[in-house]
Amino acid sequence: MDANKRKIVVAALEAGWAFMSEMVNDEVEGREATDHRKKPRSNRRKFRHGDARHCINRDYLGIRGDLATPLLGAEFKAMFRVSRSRFQVLLEDIGASEIRFYQKKKNLDVDEQASLEAKLLLPIKTLAYGVPPHTFIDYFQMSPEYARECCRQFDIAVKKIYAQEYLRLPTSDDLRSILQLHRHVHQVDGLFGSLDCSHTIWKNCPKAWAGSYTGKPGSPSIILEAVVDYHMFFWHASYGYTGNIGDLNVLAQSPLLERMVDGSFHTLENEASVVPFKIGDQEFTKCFILTDGIYPKFSRFVKGVKEPITEEGKKYTAWQEGARKDVERAFGVLKCTWQFLDRPILKLKLSEVAMRTTCCIILHNMLTADRVMGDPRARYVPCASLDECPGVGAVQQPGDLAAVQGIANIANNPTHAAAGAAAAPANSGTGLQIGLRNAPPDLLQQVTRKDRFDELMDADEHVRLHQSLMNKFGS
Repeated sequence: MDANKRKIVVAALEAGWAFMSEMVNDEVEGREATDHRKKPRSNRRKFRHGDARHCINRDYLGIRGDLATPLLGAEFKAMFRVSRSRFQVLLEDIGASEIRFYQKKKNLDVDEQASLEAKLLLPIKTLAYGVPPHTFIDYFQMSPEYARECCRQFDIAVKKIYAQEYLRLPTSDDLRSILQLHRHVHQVDGLFGSLDCSHTIWKNCPKAWAGSYTGKPGSPSIILEAVVDYHMFFWHASYGYTGNIGDLNVLAQSPLLERMVDGSFHTLENEASVVPFKIGDQEFTKCFILTDGIYPKFSRFVKGVKEPITEEGKKYTAWQEGARKDVERAFGVLKCTWQFLDRPILKLKLSEVAMRTTCCIILHNMLTADRVMGDPRARYVPCASLDECPGVGAVQQPGDLAAVQGIANIANNPTHAAAGAAAAPANSGTGLQIGLRNAPPDLLQQVTRKDRFDELMDADEHVRLHQSLMNKFGS
């Protein structure tokens, strides 16, 4: 064999050897890639939960012994929106709950699992700043998946533990206290609260739904309807309406209208002994709500004059618009405190958006109660800030309806999710029963649904109430 042929054979053998070696290496690497789950956990990414716990105690909660005062203790409320005492209550209540996510795992060391403080502070901070859960994973030492799960579980825990208290409908004691508060602040009897709607922008709305959810803001949005008192406590909250419908259509689907029509609101007024009441020399048998000009002329709704000309009309409209600022302030404070509702919502699932909104409203009512009562464990009493407030249980009335002791009902379906969509038996005090079929039997014998609706649509009664208020505040 000559030299040239020998060189060709050697080159071919070397090329074949290189090809075989490359194939073997690829096979080995592929086997290692498919067997990555068999590696011990110590070789994978591991978060330092112990360091996160130390940082939380050092910066906000305080460490016994070497650090009595936390570094940022004075800024705790500014950073997380809730006071230190309120957070301690959340810590105790959720820690003592039976929710499995917040129970300590016995098979892991303390430093190998996230602390309860981290599981609570991260979702609170995401609500306060309106950012995705993975924003703070560096400080709290969590993976993005675990951070999202913390937010979901926190929403579930807050609703399960606090919805019955902070999303409750007014009882007879509450109604008396609300009317006394407004009598002192707004100088009128029979005022229950202020009604209005607000939009929350839904950035990640599915394209197929975008047309139905695009309305007044120009982007897909979800509507929140609420009735609040002077202290900005939400006594009625209904969320999940598509953004392309107006306030009138929201009212037509609202549990608030249901309660006015099925007679439960009228029954509550009688049990609380707040009717009849007088405005000037006129007597009325229905409490009323302040609204803007778009709402219909219901006997329970009070609107201002659209274009006041007389001095009397100007003074009355100034009073009505000033008193109705309660609901405007409530929406402003709610969105300013919990910026999740003020920023474009990034979540894709409507059910998760509703749960986060529910959590925001409950936390808002918590902060309102803390501000008025001064004690995180105290039950909210609207007139507690007044010197002559009778307090809780000062007047006892027998026979309170179980239906008026629950939380605000919100429909729970794919296109109409709601803040607080909890279903429970009527006697459990955890759900507002909607519809005539759930009304008390004695009420069905006394009056029909049509009669109640006719009373609500009484234009003459609306004009009489409007004129009485104009005579009182326009003079």
